Amino acid sequence: MEPLFRTFYSRPKREKPSWYLQMMATSFSSKYDMQAEVDCDTCENTANHLCKTCLDRLCDKCKIIHSKSKGTFDHDVVLLTYEAINLASECPSYHVCKWHSKFRANVGCRGCKVPVCEKCLIGDHNGHNLMDINELFQYKKNMLEQQLSKLYSEVPKYESKVEEIKRKQIDVLRNRDAVKKSIVNHFEKVNSTLHSSKEMLLKSADEKAETFINSLTLKEQILHSHIDSMQDRINNSQNKDLREKIAYIYYADCLVDIPSECPSFTEPGFLEYSEAILDRHGQIQLGSVSESLKNFHVNGKKMPQIIRTLTVGKEPIVSLAYSSKLNAFWIFSSDERAFRKYDMKENCTDKIEVKSFGFQNRQNIAVGEKLVVYVDNPNKLFVLEDSRGELSINVAPMVSVCLCLTSDDDILVGLHHRTEKIFAIARFNVNGERTQYITHVIKEWTPQPLLSKSHSQNNVRAYIAENINRDICLSIGSDNVQAVIIICPNGDHRNTYKGVDSSNIPCNRPFLPRGICTNILGHIFVADENNGVIHMLDTNGTFLTMLTIPNERKIFPISLCIDNQRNLCIGCADGKIRILKYLN
Repeated sequence: MEPLFRTFYSRPKREKPSWYLQMMATSFSSKYDMQAEVDCDTCENTANHLCKTCLDRLCDKCKIIHSKSKGTFDHDVVLLTYEAINLASECPSYHVCKWHSKFRANVGCRGCKVPVCEKCLIGDHNGHNLMDINELFQYKKNMLEQQLSKLYSEVPKYESKVEEIKRKQIDVLRNRDAVKKSIVNHFEKVNSTLHSSKEMLLKSADEKAETFINSLTLKEQILHSHIDSMQDRINNSQNKDLREKIAYIYYADCLVDIPSECPSFTEPGFLEYSEAILDRHGQIQLGSVSESLKNFHVNGKKMPQIIRTLTVGKEPIVSLAYSSKLNAFWIFSSDERAFRKYDMKENCTDKIEVKSFGFQNRQNIAVGEKLVVYVDNPNKLFVLEDSRGELSINVAPMVSVCLCLTSDDDILVGLHHRTEKIFAIARFNVNGERTQYITHVIKEWTPQPLLSKSHSQNNVRAYIAENINRDICLSIGSDNVQAVIIICPNGDHRNTYKGVDSSNIPCNRPFLPRGICTNILGHIFVADENNGVIHMLDTNGTFLTMLTIPNERKIFPISLCIDNQRNLCIGCADGKIRILKYLN
Protein backbone atom coordinates (compact mmCIF):
# COMPACT_ATOMS: atom_id res chain seq x y z
CA MET A 1 0.00 0.00 0.00
CA GLU A 2 1.18 3.52 -0.80
CA PRO A 3 2.35 5.60 2.21
CA LEU A 4 -0.44 7.64 3.71
CA PHE A 5 1.46 10.89 3.70
CA ARG A 6 1.89 10.54 -0.09
CA THR A 7 -1.83 10.25 -0.67
CA PHE A 8 -2.53 12.99 1.86
CA TYR A 9 -0.48 15.52 0.00
CA SER A 10 -1.56 14.42 -3.48
CA ARG A 11 -3.71 17.07 -5.13
CA PRO A 12 -6.74 16.04 -7.27
CA LYS A 13 -5.86 15.34 -10.85
CA ARG A 14 -7.27 17.82 -13.42
CA GLU A 15 -9.09 15.88 -16.10
CA LYS A 16 -8.23 16.88 -19.68
CA PRO A 17 -10.68 15.80 -22.41
CA SER A 18 -9.55 13.71 -25.35
CA TRP A 19 -9.95 16.58 -27.83
CA TYR A 20 -7.55 18.58 -25.71
CA LEU A 21 -4.95 15.81 -25.90
CA GLN A 22 -5.52 15.36 -29.63
CA MET A 23 -5.00 19.08 -30.16
CA MET A 24 -1.72 18.81 -28.26
CA ALA A 25 -0.70 15.82 -30.29
CA THR A 26 -1.20 17.64 -33.59
CA SER A 27 1.33 20.26 -32.50
CA PHE A 28 4.11 17.75 -33.19
CA SER A 29 5.39 16.67 -36.61
CA SER A 30 7.43 13.71 -35.24
CA LYS A 31 7.95 11.80 -32.03
CA TYR A 32 10.40 14.36 -30.69
CA ASP A 33 10.19 17.57 -32.74
CA MET A 34 7.55 20.25 -32.10
CA GLN A 35 5.79 21.89 -35.08
CA ALA A 36 4.88 24.99 -33.03
CA GLU A 37 5.68 26.26 -29.59
CA VAL A 38 3.29 25.31 -26.75
CA ASP A 39 2.86 27.60 -23.77
CA CYS A 40 3.42 26.44 -20.24
CA ASP A 41 0.19 26.01 -18.24
CA THR A 42 1.80 27.71 -15.19
CA CYS A 43 3.73 30.60 -16.74
CA GLU A 44 4.19 32.19 -20.14
CA ASN A 45 7.36 30.31 -21.15
CA THR A 46 7.51 27.53 -23.73
CA ALA A 47 6.49 24.11 -22.41
CA ASN A 48 9.01 21.27 -22.83
CA HIS A 49 7.55 18.71 -20.39
CA LEU A 50 4.25 16.93 -19.75
CA CYS A 51 2.97 15.65 -16.43
CA LYS A 52 1.27 12.36 -17.25
CA THR A 53 -0.47 12.42 -13.88
CA CYS A 54 -2.18 15.82 -13.98
CA LEU A 55 -1.62 16.52 -17.74
CA ASP A 56 0.02 19.91 -17.09
CA ARG A 57 2.38 21.25 -19.73
CA LEU A 58 5.49 22.59 -18.01
CA CYS A 59 8.54 24.65 -18.87
CA ASP A 60 11.95 23.71 -17.44
CA LYS A 61 11.58 25.90 -14.35
CA CYS A 62 8.01 24.87 -13.61
CA LYS A 63 8.98 21.20 -14.06
CA ILE A 64 11.53 21.53 -11.21
CA ILE A 65 8.95 23.21 -8.95
CA HIS A 66 6.34 20.59 -9.93
CA SER A 67 8.66 17.75 -8.99
CA LYS A 68 9.58 19.25 -5.59
CA SER A 69 6.06 20.27 -4.48
CA LYS A 70 4.49 18.12 -1.75
CA GLY A 71 1.33 17.51 -3.75
CA THR A 72 3.04 16.66 -7.03
CA PHE A 73 6.49 15.33 -6.20
CA ASP A 74 5.42 11.79 -7.10
CA HIS A 75 3.81 12.77 -10.45
CA ASP A 76 5.17 11.17 -13.60
CA VAL A 77 6.75 13.98 -15.68
CA VAL A 78 8.09 13.17 -19.17
CA LEU A 79 9.40 15.06 -22.16
CA LEU A 80 6.63 16.83 -24.10
CA THR A 81 6.50 14.66 -27.27
CA TYR A 82 3.87 13.19 -29.59
CA GLU A 83 4.35 9.75 -27.96
CA ALA A 84 3.94 11.18 -24.48
CA ILE A 85 0.66 12.90 -25.42
CA ASN A 86 -0.72 9.71 -26.98
CA LEU A 87 0.17 7.75 -23.85
CA ALA A 88 -1.43 10.42 -21.66
CA SER A 89 -4.70 9.98 -23.53
CA GLU A 90 -4.87 6.39 -22.19
CA CYS A 91 -5.76 5.45 -18.64
CA PRO A 92 -3.93 7.58 -16.03
CA SER A 93 -1.59 5.87 -13.59
CA TYR A 94 -3.85 6.58 -10.62
CA HIS A 95 -6.94 8.62 -9.72
CA VAL A 96 -7.84 10.43 -6.49
CA CYS A 97 -11.10 9.16 -4.99
CA LYS A 98 -13.99 11.51 -5.47
CA TRP A 99 -15.44 10.86 -2.03
CA HIS A 100 -12.19 10.35 -0.08
CA SER A 101 -9.64 12.87 -1.27
CA LYS A 102 -6.81 11.32 0.80
CA PHE A 103 -7.10 7.96 -0.95
CA ARG A 104 -6.41 6.77 -4.45
CA ALA A 105 -9.08 5.00 -6.52
CA ASN A 106 -7.25 1.92 -7.87
CA VAL A 107 -10.20 -0.30 -8.89
CA GLY A 108 -13.62 0.15 -10.45
CA CYS A 109 -17.07 -0.84 -9.20
CA ARG A 110 -18.66 -2.94 -11.93
CA GLY A 111 -22.24 -2.23 -10.85
CA CYS A 112 -21.89 1.49 -10.14
CA LYS A 113 -19.39 2.11 -12.98
CA VAL A 114 -17.22 4.44 -10.88
CA PRO A 115 -13.65 4.32 -9.53
CA VAL A 116 -13.42 3.39 -5.80
CA CYS A 117 -10.73 3.41 -3.12
CA GLU A 118 -10.09 1.02 -0.24
CA LYS A 119 -12.29 3.12 2.04
CA CYS A 120 -15.19 2.89 -0.43
CA LEU A 121 -14.84 -0.91 -0.36
CA ILE A 122 -15.62 -1.04 3.33
CA GLY A 123 -18.33 1.55 2.96
CA ASP A 124 -21.03 2.13 0.27
CA HIS A 125 -19.45 -0.30 -2.21
CA ASN A 126 -18.94 -3.15 0.25
CA GLY A 127 -19.71 -6.45 -1.48
CA HIS A 128 -19.92 -4.98 -5.00
CA ASN A 129 -18.27 -6.68 -7.96
CA LEU A 130 -15.01 -5.04 -8.90
CA MET A 131 -13.19 -4.52 -12.19
CA ASP A 132 -9.79 -3.30 -13.25
CA ILE A 133 -9.42 0.48 -13.27
CA ASN A 134 -8.11 0.37 -16.87
CA GLU A 135 -11.09 -1.70 -17.98
CA LEU A 136 -13.48 0.81 -16.32
CA PHE A 137 -11.68 3.72 -17.97
CA GLN A 138 -11.87 2.13 -21.43
CA TYR A 139 -15.56 1.24 -20.92
CA LYS A 140 -16.51 4.75 -19.84
CA LYS A 141 -14.29 6.27 -22.53
CA ASN A 142 -15.96 4.18 -25.27
CA MET A 143 -19.41 5.08 -23.91
CA LEU A 144 -18.49 8.78 -23.96
CA GLU A 145 -17.11 8.55 -27.50
CA GLN A 146 -20.33 6.86 -28.65
CA GLN A 147 -22.39 9.62 -27.11
CA LEU A 148 -20.11 12.28 -28.59
CA SER A 149 -20.40 10.60 -31.97
CA LYS A 150 -24.18 10.83 -31.72
CA LEU A 151 -23.87 14.48 -30.75
CA TYR A 152 -21.51 15.15 -33.64
CA SER A 153 -23.99 13.53 -36.03
CA GLU A 154 -26.75 15.79 -34.71
CA VAL A 155 -24.76 19.02 -34.95
CA PRO A 156 -25.19 19.49 -38.76
CA LYS A 157 -28.96 19.20 -38.33
CA TYR A 158 -28.96 22.01 -35.77
CA GLU A 159 -26.48 24.04 -37.79
CA SER A 160 -28.83 23.66 -40.78
CA LYS A 161 -31.69 24.97 -38.63
CA VAL A 162 -29.51 27.89 -37.56
CA GLU A 163 -28.78 28.70 -41.21
CA GLU A 164 -32.50 28.44 -41.98
CA ILE A 165 -33.29 30.85 -39.14
CA LYS A 166 -30.64 33.27 -40.42
CA ARG A 167 -32.21 33.12 -43.87
CA LYS A 168 -35.62 33.73 -42.32
CA GLN A 169 -34.22 36.72 -40.45
CA ILE A 170 -32.87 38.11 -43.72
CA ASP A 171 -36.25 37.47 -45.39
CA VAL A 172 -38.06 39.22 -42.53
CA LEU A 173 -35.76 42.23 -42.82
CA ARG A 174 -36.22 42.32 -46.59
CA ASN A 175 -39.98 42.01 -46.16
CA ARG A 176 -39.91 44.80 -43.56
CA ASP A 177 -37.95 47.05 -45.93
CA ALA A 178 -40.37 46.28 -48.78
CA VAL A 179 -43.40 47.00 -46.56
CA LYS A 180 -41.84 50.25 -45.29
CA LYS A 181 -41.15 51.26 -48.88
CA SER A 182 -44.76 50.46 -49.81
CA ILE A 183 -45.98 52.50 -46.84
CA VAL A 184 -43.81 55.46 -47.84
CA ASN A 185 -44.97 55.22 -51.48
CA HIS A 186 -48.61 54.91 -50.41
CA PHE A 187 -48.46 57.95 -48.15
CA GLU A 188 -46.62 59.94 -50.79
CA LYS A 189 -49.42 59.05 -53.18
CA VAL A 190 -52.07 59.81 -50.53
CA ASN A 191 -50.39 63.12 -49.73
CA SER A 192 -50.34 63.96 -53.42
CA THR A 193 -54.02 63.02 -53.73
CA LEU A 194 -54.91 64.96 -50.60
CA HIS A 195 -53.00 67.99 -51.89
CA SER A 196 -54.82 67.79 -55.24
CA SER A 197 -58.15 67.34 -53.47
CA LYS A 198 -57.40 70.23 -51.15
CA GLU A 199 -56.63 72.46 -54.13
CA MET A 200 -59.83 71.28 -55.83
CA LEU A 201 -61.91 72.05 -52.73
CA LEU A 202 -60.26 75.45 -52.32
CA LYS A 203 -60.95 76.19 -55.97
CA SER A 204 -64.56 75.07 -55.49
CA ALA A 205 -64.90 77.40 -52.50
CA ASP A 206 -63.46 80.28 -54.55
CA GLU A 207 -65.81 79.59 -57.48
CA LYS A 208 -68.90 79.39 -55.27
CA ALA A 209 -67.92 82.52 -53.35
CA GLU A 210 -67.27 84.30 -56.65
CA THR A 211 -70.76 83.30 -57.78
CA PHE A 212 -72.22 84.84 -54.64
CA ILE A 213 -70.10 87.99 -55.02
CA ASN A 214 -71.15 88.41 -58.67
CA SER A 215 -74.80 88.00 -57.67
CA LEU A 216 -74.43 90.60 -54.93
CA THR A 217 -72.55 92.93 -57.28
CA LEU A 218 -75.37 92.75 -59.81
CA LYS A 219 -77.91 93.56 -57.10
CA GLU A 220 -75.72 96.43 -55.92
CA GLN A 221 -75.66 97.84 -59.46
CA ILE A 222 -79.46 97.65 -59.66
CA LEU A 223 -79.78 99.56 -56.40
CA HIS A 224 -77.25 102.17 -57.59
CA SER A 225 -79.23 102.70 -60.80
CA HIS A 226 -82.34 103.45 -58.71
CA ILE A 227 -80.34 105.83 -56.52
CA ASP A 228 -78.82 107.62 -59.55
CA SER A 229 -82.24 108.00 -61.16
CA MET A 230 -83.75 109.46 -58.03
CA GLN A 231 -80.74 111.70 -57.48
CA ASP A 232 -81.06 113.12 -61.03
CA ARG A 233 -84.67 114.11 -60.42
CA ILE A 234 -83.72 115.73 -57.11
CA ASN A 235 -80.87 117.68 -58.71
CA ASN A 236 -83.03 118.88 -61.61
CA SER A 237 -85.78 120.08 -59.29
CA GLN A 238 -83.29 122.00 -57.16
CA ASN A 239 -81.44 123.82 -59.91
CA LYS A 240 -79.88 127.06 -58.62
CA ASP A 241 -80.53 128.90 -61.90
CA LEU A 242 -83.99 130.43 -61.38
CA ARG A 243 -84.87 130.47 -65.09
CA GLU A 244 -83.89 126.83 -65.61
CA LYS A 245 -85.79 125.88 -62.48
CA ILE A 246 -88.94 127.70 -63.70
CA ALA A 247 -88.55 126.17 -67.16
CA TYR A 248 -88.12 122.72 -65.62
CA ILE A 249 -91.28 123.20 -63.58
CA TYR A 250 -93.24 124.37 -66.66
CA TYR A 251 -92.05 121.83 -69.18
CA ALA A 252 -90.83 118.76 -67.27
CA ASP A 253 -92.99 115.87 -66.25
CA CYS A 254 -93.36 116.61 -62.59
CA LEU A 255 -94.55 113.10 -61.78
CA VAL A 256 -91.68 111.48 -59.91
CA ASP A 257 -91.35 107.78 -60.59
CA ILE A 258 -90.76 106.54 -57.07
CA PRO A 259 -90.63 102.77 -56.61
CA SER A 260 -93.46 101.45 -54.51
CA GLU A 261 -90.88 99.84 -52.23
CA CYS A 262 -87.17 99.49 -52.07
CA PRO A 263 -86.08 96.31 -53.89
CA SER A 264 -85.25 93.53 -51.45
CA PHE A 265 -82.80 90.79 -52.19
CA THR A 266 -82.24 87.50 -50.51
CA GLU A 267 -78.73 87.16 -49.22
CA PRO A 268 -76.77 84.19 -50.53
CA GLY A 269 -76.13 81.20 -48.35
CA PHE A 270 -72.83 80.58 -46.63
CA LEU A 271 -70.42 77.88 -47.70
CA GLU A 272 -70.13 74.78 -45.60
CA TYR A 273 -67.45 72.11 -45.61
CA SER A 274 -68.28 68.46 -45.03
CA GLU A 275 -65.22 66.90 -43.48
CA ALA A 276 -63.53 63.76 -44.75
CA ILE A 277 -64.83 60.47 -43.35
CA LEU A 278 -63.87 56.78 -43.44
CA ASP A 279 -66.13 54.51 -45.46
CA ARG A 280 -66.91 50.95 -44.43
CA HIS A 281 -63.80 49.71 -46.28
CA GLY A 282 -61.59 52.01 -44.22
CA GLN A 283 -60.92 54.28 -47.18
CA ILE A 284 -60.86 58.06 -46.75
CA GLN A 285 -63.77 59.77 -48.48
CA LEU A 286 -62.83 63.38 -49.06
CA GLY A 287 -65.09 66.16 -47.88
CA SER A 288 -66.95 68.61 -50.06
CA VAL A 289 -67.84 72.27 -50.15
CA SER A 290 -71.58 72.98 -50.37
CA GLU A 291 -73.91 75.91 -49.92
CA SER A 292 -76.16 76.20 -46.91
CA LEU A 293 -79.92 76.47 -47.43
CA LYS A 294 -80.21 80.13 -46.50
CA ASN A 295 -81.12 81.05 -50.05
CA PHE A 296 -84.02 78.56 -50.21
CA HIS A 297 -87.45 79.69 -49.10
CA VAL A 298 -89.67 76.67 -48.77
CA ASN A 299 -91.27 76.92 -45.36
CA GLY A 300 -94.05 79.39 -46.14
CA LYS A 301 -91.73 82.29 -46.90
CA LYS A 302 -91.04 82.12 -50.59
CA MET A 303 -91.71 78.96 -52.58
CA PRO A 304 -89.90 77.98 -55.80
CA GLN A 305 -91.55 79.52 -58.87
CA ILE A 306 -92.39 78.12 -62.28
CA ILE A 307 -90.94 80.79 -64.58
CA ARG A 308 -91.77 79.02 -67.84
CA THR A 309 -93.73 76.08 -69.19
CA LEU A 310 -93.04 74.53 -72.62
CA THR A 311 -95.61 72.22 -74.20
CA VAL A 312 -93.80 69.72 -76.43
CA GLY A 313 -96.35 66.89 -76.59
CA LYS A 314 -98.94 65.00 -74.61
CA GLU A 315 -97.02 61.90 -73.58
CA PRO A 316 -94.61 61.59 -70.63
CA ILE A 317 -91.14 63.03 -71.24
CA VAL A 318 -89.00 60.11 -70.13
CA SER A 319 -85.68 61.64 -71.19
CA LEU A 320 -84.74 65.34 -71.03
CA ALA A 321 -81.38 66.93 -71.89
CA TYR A 322 -80.44 70.62 -72.12
CA SER A 323 -78.04 72.19 -74.63
CA SER A 324 -76.54 75.32 -73.06
CA LYS A 325 -74.82 76.14 -76.35
CA LEU A 326 -78.12 76.34 -78.24
CA ASN A 327 -80.43 77.08 -75.28
CA ALA A 328 -82.62 74.18 -76.37
CA PHE A 329 -83.97 70.87 -75.09
CA TRP A 330 -83.58 67.38 -76.50
CA ILE A 331 -86.46 65.13 -75.39
CA PHE A 332 -87.73 61.62 -75.83
CA SER A 333 -91.39 60.92 -75.16
CA SER A 334 -92.80 57.50 -74.34
CA ASP A 335 -94.89 57.27 -77.53
CA GLU A 336 -92.24 58.45 -79.99
CA ARG A 337 -89.59 56.86 -82.18
CA ALA A 338 -87.39 59.93 -82.42
CA PHE A 339 -85.37 62.32 -80.32
CA ARG A 340 -86.64 65.86 -80.84
CA LYS A 341 -84.94 69.20 -80.21
CA TYR A 342 -87.11 72.17 -79.12
CA ASP A 343 -86.16 75.81 -78.77
CA MET A 344 -87.63 78.11 -76.13
CA LYS A 345 -90.50 79.00 -78.45
CA GLU A 346 -91.68 75.37 -78.52
CA ASN A 347 -90.49 74.92 -82.11
CA CYS A 348 -89.08 71.51 -83.07
CA THR A 349 -85.80 72.38 -84.81
CA ASP A 350 -84.22 68.94 -85.22
CA LYS A 351 -85.06 65.25 -85.04
CA ILE A 352 -83.17 61.95 -84.85
CA GLU A 353 -85.17 58.90 -85.94
CA VAL A 354 -84.55 55.74 -83.89
CA LYS A 355 -85.75 52.18 -83.81
CA SER A 356 -88.54 51.25 -81.44
CA PHE A 357 -87.11 48.61 -79.13
CA GLY A 358 -88.72 49.54 -75.86
CA PHE A 359 -86.41 52.00 -74.09
CA GLN A 360 -89.23 54.34 -73.20
CA ASN A 361 -88.60 54.11 -69.46
CA ARG A 362 -85.05 55.38 -69.16
CA GLN A 363 -82.57 58.15 -69.79
CA ASN A 364 -81.35 57.59 -73.34
CA ILE A 365 -79.87 60.90 -74.54
CA ALA A 366 -77.21 63.26 -73.14
CA VAL A 367 -76.03 66.61 -74.48
CA GLY A 368 -72.76 68.47 -73.84
CA GLU A 369 -70.99 71.49 -75.30
CA LYS A 370 -69.78 69.50 -78.33
CA LEU A 371 -71.37 66.06 -78.05
CA VAL A 372 -74.78 64.49 -78.37
CA VAL A 373 -74.92 60.85 -77.20
CA TYR A 374 -78.02 58.74 -77.71
CA VAL A 375 -79.22 55.14 -77.86
CA ASP A 376 -80.68 53.60 -81.00
CA ASN A 377 -79.56 49.98 -81.13
CA PRO A 378 -79.94 48.40 -77.64
CA ASN A 379 -76.30 47.29 -77.68
CA LYS A 380 -74.84 50.49 -79.16
CA LEU A 381 -74.34 54.12 -78.26
CA PHE A 382 -74.16 56.75 -80.99
CA VAL A 383 -72.03 59.84 -80.50
CA LEU A 384 -72.51 63.00 -82.61
CA GLU A 385 -69.67 65.50 -82.47
CA ASP A 386 -69.54 68.83 -84.26
CA SER A 387 -66.13 68.32 -85.74
CA ARG A 388 -66.10 64.69 -86.84
CA GLY A 389 -69.55 63.27 -87.28
CA GLU A 390 -70.86 60.04 -85.82
CA LEU A 391 -69.17 57.36 -83.71
CA SER A 392 -70.76 54.14 -82.42
CA ILE A 393 -69.79 52.35 -79.18
CA ASN A 394 -70.64 48.67 -78.90
CA VAL A 395 -71.68 47.52 -75.39
CA ALA A 396 -72.84 43.98 -76.31
CA PRO A 397 -73.83 41.66 -74.75
CA MET A 398 -75.04 44.30 -72.30
CA VAL A 399 -77.94 46.68 -72.89
CA SER A 400 -77.75 50.41 -72.17
CA VAL A 401 -80.36 51.56 -69.62
CA CYS A 402 -79.10 55.08 -68.83
CA LEU A 403 -76.32 57.47 -69.79
CA CYS A 404 -74.90 60.93 -69.12
CA LEU A 405 -71.95 63.11 -70.07
CA THR A 406 -69.34 64.12 -67.48
CA SER A 407 -67.51 67.42 -67.06
CA ASP A 408 -64.60 65.87 -69.03
CA ASP A 409 -66.92 64.79 -71.87
CA ASP A 410 -66.59 61.15 -70.79
CA ILE A 411 -69.70 59.01 -71.18
CA LEU A 412 -71.14 57.21 -68.14
CA VAL A 413 -73.42 54.32 -69.06
CA GLY A 414 -75.58 52.06 -66.89
CA LEU A 415 -75.60 48.55 -68.41
CA HIS A 416 -77.92 45.61 -67.87
CA HIS A 417 -77.52 41.99 -69.01
CA ARG A 418 -80.75 40.61 -70.41
CA THR A 419 -80.43 37.09 -68.98
CA GLU A 420 -78.00 37.35 -66.04
CA LYS A 421 -78.25 39.19 -62.71
CA ILE A 422 -75.74 41.80 -63.78
CA PHE A 423 -75.88 45.56 -63.59
CA ALA A 424 -72.74 47.57 -64.27
CA ILE A 425 -71.54 51.11 -64.83
CA ALA A 426 -69.01 51.80 -67.59
CA ARG A 427 -67.06 54.93 -68.45
CA PHE A 428 -66.08 55.60 -72.09
CA ASN A 429 -63.95 58.39 -73.53
CA VAL A 430 -64.85 60.32 -76.68
CA ASN A 431 -62.89 57.78 -78.75
CA GLY A 432 -65.17 54.98 -77.62
CA GLU A 433 -62.56 53.36 -75.33
CA ARG A 434 -63.79 51.94 -72.02
CA THR A 435 -61.72 53.43 -69.18
CA GLN A 436 -63.66 52.20 -66.13
CA TYR A 437 -65.98 49.28 -65.36
CA ILE A 438 -67.84 48.95 -62.04
CA THR A 439 -69.56 45.59 -61.61
CA HIS A 440 -69.91 45.21 -57.81
CA VAL A 441 -72.81 47.66 -57.58
CA ILE A 442 -75.32 44.95 -56.85
CA LYS A 443 -73.22 42.70 -54.61
CA GLU A 444 -72.13 45.26 -52.03
CA TRP A 445 -74.65 48.06 -52.02
CA THR A 446 -78.09 46.53 -51.98
CA PRO A 447 -79.55 43.58 -50.05
CA GLN A 448 -80.90 42.13 -53.31
CA PRO A 449 -79.77 42.32 -56.93
CA LEU A 450 -80.84 45.54 -58.63
CA LEU A 451 -82.17 43.49 -61.48
CA SER A 452 -83.30 39.88 -61.62
CA LYS A 453 -83.77 37.45 -64.48
CA SER A 454 -87.51 38.01 -64.37
CA HIS A 455 -87.08 41.67 -65.29
CA SER A 456 -87.48 42.57 -68.89
CA GLN A 457 -85.50 45.59 -70.03
CA ASN A 458 -88.76 47.59 -70.18
CA ASN A 459 -89.23 47.20 -66.42
CA VAL A 460 -85.88 48.81 -65.61
CA ARG A 461 -86.03 52.56 -65.05
CA ALA A 462 -82.59 54.04 -64.47
CA TYR A 463 -81.09 57.53 -64.58
CA ILE A 464 -77.50 58.58 -64.00
CA ALA A 465 -75.60 61.85 -63.38
CA GLU A 466 -72.13 63.02 -62.34
CA ASN A 467 -71.71 65.44 -59.42
CA ILE A 468 -69.14 68.25 -59.10
CA ASN A 469 -66.88 66.01 -56.95
CA ARG A 470 -67.03 63.36 -59.74
CA ASP A 471 -69.33 61.09 -57.70
CA ILE A 472 -71.66 58.94 -59.79
CA CYS A 473 -75.32 59.40 -58.83
CA LEU A 474 -77.55 56.50 -59.89
CA SER A 475 -81.35 56.46 -59.65
CA ILE A 476 -82.87 52.97 -59.88
CA GLY A 477 -86.55 52.17 -59.95
CA SER A 478 -87.32 48.51 -60.58
CA ASP A 479 -89.66 45.90 -59.09
CA ASN A 480 -87.36 45.15 -56.13
CA VAL A 481 -85.24 48.30 -55.76
CA GLN A 482 -86.22 51.96 -55.48
CA ALA A 483 -83.17 53.91 -54.40
CA VAL A 484 -80.57 56.53 -55.21
CA ILE A 485 -77.02 55.18 -54.98
CA ILE A 486 -74.06 57.57 -54.61
CA ILE A 487 -70.83 56.05 -55.92
CA CYS A 488 -67.33 57.47 -55.39
CA PRO A 489 -65.17 58.10 -58.48
CA ASN A 490 -63.14 54.94 -57.77
CA GLY A 491 -66.29 52.81 -57.60
CA ASP A 492 -66.65 52.62 -53.81
CA HIS A 493 -70.05 53.10 -52.24
CA ARG A 494 -70.69 56.45 -50.55
CA ASN A 495 -74.40 56.36 -49.64
CA THR A 496 -77.79 54.89 -50.54
CA TYR A 497 -80.92 57.06 -50.27
CA LYS A 498 -84.33 55.36 -50.15
CA GLY A 499 -86.54 58.36 -49.52
CA VAL A 500 -87.95 59.90 -46.37
CA ASP A 501 -90.92 59.03 -44.19
CA SER A 502 -93.93 58.98 -46.50
CA SER A 503 -95.97 60.89 -43.91
CA ASN A 504 -93.82 63.94 -44.75
CA ILE A 505 -94.68 63.71 -48.46
CA PRO A 506 -97.84 65.36 -49.83
CA CYS A 507 -99.25 62.26 -51.56
CA ASN A 508 -98.04 59.88 -48.85
CA ARG A 509 -96.97 57.26 -51.41
CA PRO A 510 -93.84 55.06 -51.60
CA PHE A 511 -90.68 56.68 -52.98
CA LEU A 512 -90.36 56.06 -56.75
CA PRO A 513 -87.13 57.67 -58.03
CA ARG A 514 -86.87 58.71 -61.68
CA GLY A 515 -84.77 61.45 -63.25
CA ILE A 516 -81.64 62.70 -61.46
CA CYS A 517 -79.35 65.72 -61.94
CA THR A 518 -76.88 67.87 -59.97
CA ASN A 519 -76.07 71.59 -59.80
CA ILE A 520 -72.85 73.60 -59.42
CA LEU A 521 -73.23 73.53 -55.63
CA GLY A 522 -73.14 69.73 -55.55
CA HIS A 523 -76.83 69.33 -54.69
CA ILE A 524 -78.56 66.22 -56.03
CA PHE A 525 -82.14 66.42 -57.36
CA VAL A 526 -84.29 63.30 -57.74
CA ALA A 527 -87.75 63.22 -59.32
CA ASP A 528 -90.30 61.24 -57.28
CA GLU A 529 -92.96 60.25 -59.83
CA ASN A 530 -95.30 58.70 -57.25
CA ASN A 531 -95.56 61.83 -55.10
CA GLY A 532 -95.06 64.61 -57.67
CA VAL A 533 -92.12 66.15 -55.78
CA ILE A 534 -88.39 66.67 -56.17
CA HIS A 535 -86.11 65.33 -53.41
CA MET A 536 -83.11 67.58 -52.83
CA LEU A 537 -79.99 65.89 -51.34
CA ASP A 538 -76.57 67.22 -50.36
CA THR A 539 -73.30 66.07 -51.92
CA ASN A 540 -73.17 62.98 -49.72
CA GLY A 541 -76.73 61.92 -50.60
CA THR A 542 -78.35 63.10 -47.37
CA PHE A 543 -81.85 64.59 -47.55
CA LEU A 544 -82.03 68.40 -47.42
CA THR A 545 -85.50 69.49 -48.48
CA MET A 546 -88.46 68.77 -50.75
CA LEU A 547 -89.32 70.90 -53.78
CA THR A 548 -92.89 70.91 -55.03
CA ILE A 549 -94.24 72.25 -58.30
CA PRO A 550 -96.25 75.34 -57.22
CA ASN A 551 -99.86 75.90 -58.26
CA GLU A 552 -100.03 72.51 -59.95
CA ARG A 553 -101.80 69.33 -58.95
CA LYS A 554 -101.33 65.81 -60.25
CA ILE A 555 -98.16 66.82 -62.03
CA PHE A 556 -95.71 63.93 -61.96
CA PRO A 557 -92.05 64.73 -62.66
CA ILE A 558 -90.08 62.12 -64.59
CA SER A 559 -86.85 63.55 -66.05
CA LEU A 560 -84.61 66.40 -64.83
CA CYS A 561 -81.81 68.67 -65.97
CA ILE A 562 -80.29 72.10 -65.13
CA ASP A 563 -80.23 75.02 -67.61
CA ASN A 564 -77.57 77.75 -67.96
CA GLN A 565 -79.49 79.99 -65.52
CA ARG A 566 -79.23 77.26 -62.86
CA ASN A 567 -82.96 76.63 -63.02
CA LEU A 568 -84.34 73.13 -62.55
CA CYS A 569 -85.97 71.84 -65.75
CA ILE A 570 -88.57 69.13 -65.23
CA GLY A 571 -89.87 66.77 -67.90
CA CYS A 572 -93.35 65.83 -66.73
CA ALA A 573 -95.86 63.07 -67.38
CA ASP A 574 -98.26 65.50 -69.15
CA GLY A 575 -95.79 66.22 -71.98
CA LYS A 576 -94.68 69.63 -70.62
CA ILE A 577 -91.31 70.99 -69.57
CA ARG A 578 -91.57 73.12 -66.46
CA ILE A 579 -88.68 75.42 -65.59
CA LEU A 580 -88.46 75.87 -61.83
CA LYS A 581 -86.58 78.76 -60.24
CA TYR A 582 -85.49 77.49 -56.85
CA LEU A 583 -82.47 79.73 -56.19
CA ASN A 584 -82.68 83.47 -55.66
